[in-house]
Amino acid sequence: MAVALIALLFTPARAQDDDTAIYTADREYVEVDVRVDNSLKAFPQLYKMIVHEGEKFGRDNEEAAAEQWREDKTVFRGIPYNYSLGYRLRTAAGKYVSIAIDESEFTGGAHPNHGTTTMLWDRDKDERTDFKTLFRDPAAGSADMQKLSKLILDALAAEKKARDVPFDLTDMWFKDWKADFENFGQPSLAPSTVKDKSSGITFHFSPYEVGAYAEGDYTAFVPASAAMPLLTPEAQKLFGGNRPESDKSQ
Repeated sequence: MAVALIALLFTPARAQDDDTAIYTADREYVEVDVRVDNSLKAFPQLYKMIVHEGEKFGRDNEEAAAEQWREDKTVFRGIPYNYSLGYRLRTAAGKYVSIAIDESEFTGGAHPNHGTTTMLWDRDKDERTDFKTLFRDPAAGSADMQKLSKLILDALAAEKKARDVPFDLTDMWFKDWKADFENFGQPSLAPSTVKDKSSGITFHFSPYEVGAYAEGDYTAFVPASAAMPLLTPEAQKLFGGNRPESDKSQ
């Protein structure tokens, strides 16, 4: 239970009725908790896919922990392994639904590990789609990706400054940084003060990606006004309004 409480520290705060547990386990050797934002039920095919994926995550990790328990209980040192997964809606804009997926695990190390991945769902096709297709020229090293790279780095520099953490492009976290979309963390559409619109793009970076574990996660926000020249004409229609204050802590 203690590990489960630690894991909750890395999950964005939500009201008690905001999500549904689709898979749980509470055993001597493992705790599993998989939850889905209730607002995602508005998209039936997406929700069905998430439930299938989430249940598989829970089942696979519970079975793996059980196998380890059978082989050698001493490796647990009296502390159960912990796995948590949470799907939350970022926003729905146009034909797209943007989701953040928060994952945390503890398997006996010095501390729990956690991170965020994202998914962009095409409601017209009822399938995942590649976020970079929203951009005019997502080719690695292109002029547009160089501009986007600078926008993201500037946002990360501001985030680090706000935490009194030094930012230096020569340090180990950025030595391999390139103007490549695959290098830009996990992108999501940021919510907006205007219904069915996005205020910009948030790029999510998990611990160790752009800073030490102790620094936690980083989210680089690129406002729509800055991203607009880089987007396709169709993608430009997704954006409007401002970023809600409540989202700035996500």
